[in-house]
Amino acid sequence: MALKISFEGIDAETHQHQESFIAEFLIMIAHRLEFLGFEHLSQLTEEHRPSITHLPALSRFITQLVGTMPSKSWVLMIDEVDKSSNNQLFLYFLGMLRNKYLTRDEGEETFQSVILAGVHDIKTLKAKIRPDAGSGRYNSPWNIAIDFKVDLSFAPDEIGTMLHDYSLDKQISLDISAIAARLYYYTAGYPYLVSKLCKLIDEEIVPNRLEKKSCF
Repeated sequence: MALKISFEGIDAETHQHQESFIAEFLIMIAHRLEFLGFEHLSQLTEEHRPSITHLPALSRFITQLVGTMPSKSWVLMIDEVDKSSNNQLFLYFLGMLRNKYLTRDEGEETFQSVILAGVHDIKTLKAKIRPDAGSGRYNSPWNIAIDFKVDLSFAPDEIGTMLHDYSLDKQISLDISAIAARLYYYTAGYPYLVSKLCKLIDEEIVPNRLEKKSCF
């Protein structure tokens, strides 16, 4: 289950006061829980809200709330995070969530994942909330802003392997090297296009040609 909230409406004044910020966060959580049909959890949040005035208390309440939830696979999604990223109180809030995330293997009840939406670059937030921000290491569990350089395209010989398996399954003889080279020429090895073309040839082009030959 996902608890999706947005920081779109949190103004600058709310960001200046810890108690106001926490209260607004809990109100959004309560409303979302009520919308999802978890009235008892919404009521629990509302009942505790007046007594939660600082981040350590909020951390303890999150542990209690998640422990009360029928499922432990809850994800917290916070939209419009960019509007808060330059505020120090918000960074303390993220640091609290991050600490709970890192200690979950020690029995700390918390959200299974925290998703921050609207962030231009997660590394800029990580650098602000981590004490070793100056070390140049980017190994935060939330560090998704990294280059993905794995080549997922099929090489001609990999396409040939697929064609070889196909020929064995269909009990037919193919010029595998030539067909693989031609498929690679038209698709640049893009997996979906390779598979789609093979599927069309097998299910539509070849049967149609055989049907036409049988008419003569």
